[in-house]
Amino acid sequence: MHVRLASLALAAFTGAGAVPALAQSSGSVPPGWAAFVKADETIKDYTETVTAHEVKDGKTQDRVYRFFFAKPALARSEIVSGPGAGGEAVWQGGDTVRGHQGGFLKMIKLTIGIDDARATDLRGKRIDAAFFPSIVSSFEGVGKIEETPGPVVDGAPTDAETVVPPDPAKVRGLTKDTFLISRATHLPVEHLGYVGTQLVEDERFTDQKINPGLPQSTFEL
Repeated sequence: MHVRLASLALAAFTGAGAVPALAQSSGSVPPGWAAFVKADETIKDYTETVTAHEVKDGKTQDRVYRFFFAKPALARSEIVSGPGAGGEAVWQGGDTVRGHQGGFLKMIKLTIGIDDARATDLRGKRIDAAFFPSIVSSFEGVGKIEETPGPVVDGAPTDAETVVPPDPAKVRGLTKDTFLISRATHLPVEHLGYVGTQLVEDERFTDQKINPGLPQSTFEL
C-alpha cells in the first residue's frame, strides 16, 4: 500500500483521506493482486507499523507511524518517531481530520480539512493512505496492473504489482508505482513510488495485526 500507509501529520499530525470510489483496473487483474483484494474482504479492522522514507523538492522525511484502521472508514495515526513525533490524528470518514502535534502543543487539538497540507505527509498522502480499501481503489484507478515476482520480504516471497501512471500529475508526480504483496499473508508489505529512476516513496508495513476488535474509542481524540 508505501505502508501508508503510509502508512498510513497536522503539519505534524500524521501522514496520509476520504476513501475514493472503487475503480476498475485496465485489463485483467493479476492473481497476486486478486488475492490481496480477496483477503481484504475478510478484514474488519487492523493495526500496523509503517516506516516511511519520502523525498520531494530536495527535502527528505523519515518517519515511523502506528496506524489503526476499521471499516467502513475509521483511522487513527500516531507518529512514533521522526518529524512531528508525538502527533496524533483521527478520521471518522468525511472530509476532516482531528488531531494534535507532539510535544508542548499536544493539548491543542484542531479539526482541519483532510487535504490541508498540515494533515498530509511530505508528498501529500492523507491519513487513509495505508487503509486497504483505499489502496485497492486508488491503485486500481491509476491504470493497468502488471505483476512480476518480487523480492523476499521478512522471509516470505512477494509479488510486485506495478502501475505506470498515464498522468503522473494525478498520482503525486509518480512515474512508476509498486506494491509488494506477500504470498504468505496476501497483504501489502511495502510500497515503492518512483519519479524517473529516483525512489521518492518507500513505505514498509510491519507488525500487522488483523481483526483485533478495535473499540470505537480508538478513533476518538
